[in-house]
Amino acid sequence: MPIPSLTGLTDMKYSEKILVSGHRGDRVHGIENTMAAMRLAVAAGVDMIETDVRMTLDGELILMHDETVARTTDGTGRVCDLTLAQIRQLNAAVHAKGAFPPEPPATLRELLDIALEHPALLLNIEFKDYPTEGNEAFAYACCDKIADMLMDYGVGDRTWINSFDGRILQRVYRRFGKAFHYHGFYPWFILGPMEIDPESFIDVACMQHRYQLPDGSVHMYEEPLCPKEWFDYLLEKGIMPLLAPSLKEYWRFDQGFAWGSRMVNPDDPYAMLRHLREKGLHD
Repeated sequence: MPIPSLTGLTDMKYSEKILVSGHRGDRVHGIENTMAAMRLAVAAGVDMIETDVRMTLDGELILMHDETVARTTDGTGRVCDLTLAQIRQLNAAVHAKGAFPPEPPATLRELLDIALEHPALLLNIEFKDYPTEGNEAFAYACCDKIADMLMDYGVGDRTWINSFDGRILQRVYRRFGKAFHYHGFYPWFILGPMEIDPESFIDVACMQHRYQLPDGSVHMYEEPLCPKEWFDYLLEKGIMPLLAPSLKEYWRFDQGFAWGSRMVNPDDPYAMLRHLREKGLHD
């Protein structure tokens, strides 16, 4: 499918085609956020790669969703307490489903090298180090390094900056403005306190069916599909609702498409692309 307008999402909003993002590459094979997962997703024909970035003890940028390496590798420890050399000794394919050889956790540079090989490939980079109390300096240093590297590679205009923490989003926006695109989470309270109105610069919102209690705690609704009114609200604001992998069942994804979403971030991009191509919703 053609790349959506990079000056906004108007073209995507009225398109019959659905933009497919590979969630952590191709996650279903137990090799999430590895180079094998990224290559599989690209080979499947995804429009976008979504991944997670954290910073190591020695200031290097690694693709890793969790705070620790335990779930996805054969190692233990927090990413921020390990050096790049230590992390690269681990096997990120230890839980692979299928005949995948051992592979170290991937770096952001490796992913960006793939992006340079595929000029039409869009990127969705989630910043996973948050400026919680006592971690502010580390998180903002990680934030700046990621943004600087993306700019150095010249991929800003096809990259969505993504974070659950609104302070990270607004930090990048203040430094680079519309050189990037921005991915937030709706309802906006998920992003926490922000000094900038998220609707003034965010153009993609991952929809999370959550509610907030008076004490500030956040809970999930049992039904993962958000109400149609939320889709309507975002679309009226010119913000594209992104369907999250938590929906699982295809009838829920299809309902979201019927309500105007033109972006989906599935765990299994092959299956989603097959589903959409059968409906004429992807090339």
